[in-house]
Amino acid sequence: MDVTYTELKKGDAEDLMKLRLSVLNTDPYSFSVTEEEEKCTSKNNIESAIESYRLSTDRKMLGARNGSLVGVVGIERYENEIEKHKVRLWGPYVESSSRCKGIGDQLIEKALEFAFSVSGVEIVTLETISESKGAISLFKKHGFEETGVQNQALCYGGKYADLIYMQKNTST
Repeated sequence: MDVTYTELKKGDAEDLMKLRLSVLNTDPYSFSVTEEEEKCTSKNNIESAIESYRLSTDRKMLGARNGSLVGVVGIERYENEIEKHKVRLWGPYVESSSRCKGIGDQLIEKALEFAFSVSGVEIVTLETISESKGAISLFKKHGFEETGVQNQALCYGGKYADLIYMQKNTST
């Protein structure tokens, strides 16, 4: 499998939209939005978001491609002065047919490389649902530790999901 890892660019908007929608069909908690909400997001809005990340020095959207976009992850520094020592890793996802092939591992590794290259960053945070055992295992492999739980944080179709909060410090 020939997978390339790059920063997303404006031209990736349609592929990103397709990936996110395909995910929400099978994994509705993945991006903390419903499929209906995601469908209301315009291609222009996605292009603008991607472009703003590309122009930033302290946030990035990374993608994994194997012909098509098969995985993504976002990284952004907290904006408030009191939290600028932290970045948030958000939206990590690899499509189901591309899992267990090292793609998620590489996306997290590249996200961490970027995160800790940002001046003054000491902590990377993330949240994931408790049912995502594979993702939790992957995050722990990369040195993340669980720091808390928010019970019934998400609700879709009458089913609740707990959020697990995790973080990795520069020293771990």
